[in-house]
Amino acid sequence: MMAFSLRNIVAFLALFHASIVVATLPSCQTCGSPEPSPPAPEPEAFPPEPEVPEPYPPELAPYPEPDQSPEPSEAPIDDDGVFDVTNYGAVADGGTECSSAFSAAWHAACDYPGNSTFYIPEGTFLVGPISFRGPCYNDRSPNVEIRGTLFALSSLSSFKSSYWISFKNLQGLTLIGGPEYGKLDGQGAVEAWKEPSCEKSARCKKLITVIGDDCVSIGPGSKNVSVSNIRCGPGHGISLGKYKNEKDVVGINVRNCTINGTENGIRMKTWPGDRPSNAYNMTFEDIVMVNVSNPIIIDQEYCPSHKCKSNEPSMVKLKDIFIKNINGTYSTKSAVIFLCSSEAPCENVQLVNINLNYLVPNSPRQGRLNIKGFLNGLQVINSRF
Repeated sequence: MMAFSLRNIVAFLALFHASIVVATLPSCQTCGSPEPSPPAPEPEAFPPEPEVPEPYPPELAPYPEPDQSPEPSEAPIDDDGVFDVTNYGAVADGGTECSSAFSAAWHAACDYPGNSTFYIPEGTFLVGPISFRGPCYNDRSPNVEIRGTLFALSSLSSFKSSYWISFKNLQGLTLIGGPEYGKLDGQGAVEAWKEPSCEKSARCKKLITVIGDDCVSIGPGSKNVSVSNIRCGPGHGISLGKYKNEKDVVGINVRNCTINGTENGIRMKTWPGDRPSNAYNMTFEDIVMVNVSNPIIIDQEYCPSHKCKSNEPSMVKLKDIFIKNINGTYSTKSAVIFLCSSEAPCENVQLVNINLNYLVPNSPRQGRLNIKGFLNGLQVINSRF
C-alpha cells in the first residue's frame, strides 16, 4: 500500500488544476500571448425575401392577384336607397329570365331601414310569376318605379296560379310609371273564360277571342293605395272587389288615367250574401274614358257564375265615394249605374264635373243615370252624361 503525506496530496491537486486550465486555452507556440477569438456572427433580423415569379415585380408581392379579390357581399345601393334590379343579376335583353334577380332586389328594398325604391331601369326584362310580399321594415312598402318593359314567360306551364305579378301584405305602396315607359306585356294569347258573356242557348257569332281582365284590381284589405298616370285597355278597367267576404278597403286614390275600349271604367263590386265589411274614402279623378261600355258602375249584386242567392243582399258598406273630372265617350245606354244593397245602402256619393258623350246619337236610352237599390246622399254637380 502506497502512503501519501499531506504535502504530496496538495502538490498533486495543484498539478491537476494546472492541467485543466492548460487544456482549455488555445495553443500558441509562436506568440507570447493568445489572440482573442473573433465574435460570433449575429443572426439576421429577417429572412431573405422570396423571389416573386414574373410578371409581378417584387413590390407587388404582398398583394393578391386582382382576380382573387373577394366579391362584394351585397349589391350596391345609392344614397337614396334605390335598389336597381340590374345590380342583382337582372339582364335587360328580353331573353334572360330575371325572376330571381327581381325577388332578391325586392327583399333587399323591403328590409332596408329607411325610404327605399325598387327600381326597374330602361330595357326589356323577362319575368315569370312573382309575388312582391310584405310586411316590410317598419310596415312601410318600398316605392316601385318601372321604366323598362316587363315580358311574361310565354309558356302557361310556368304559371302555377292565375297571377303574373302581385303585391301582397303591403302598406303605403306607390307604383310609378309614365305615358312612354313602364310597360307590362303579358305576351300573347290567353285562355277564354269558362263562361263567355252570351246565353247558353244562343248561337254566339263574332265573339271576342282575346279578352283582358282588370287593368287594376284592388283586392281585400287594401289601404292607402294610389294609382296614377296609367293607360289601359281592353279589359275590365279599374276594379275594386272580387271575392266573397273581403276585408275592409280604405284610402283609394285613382287619378290621371286613360281607359280605352274596356267593358267597365270605374267599377266597385260586391257579392250577394257578403258578410259585413266596409269600403270607404275612395277618390277617382281626372280620368279619360274612350269608348267604354260602362264608365261608372257600382254593382252590389255581382255574381259572374249566375248561381248566387239573390235574396241575400250584400252587407258591404260603400261610402264616401268621390268621382270627379271624368271625360270621354261610352257605348251603352247608361253612363252611370248604381246598384246598391238594400241592407247596407251606398252612402255619400259625389259626381262632380262628369262629361261623358254617348257614341250612338239619336238612340233611346234607359237612363243616363241608372239607380237601383238604396243610396243615401247622392250629389251630382256640374255634370252631363
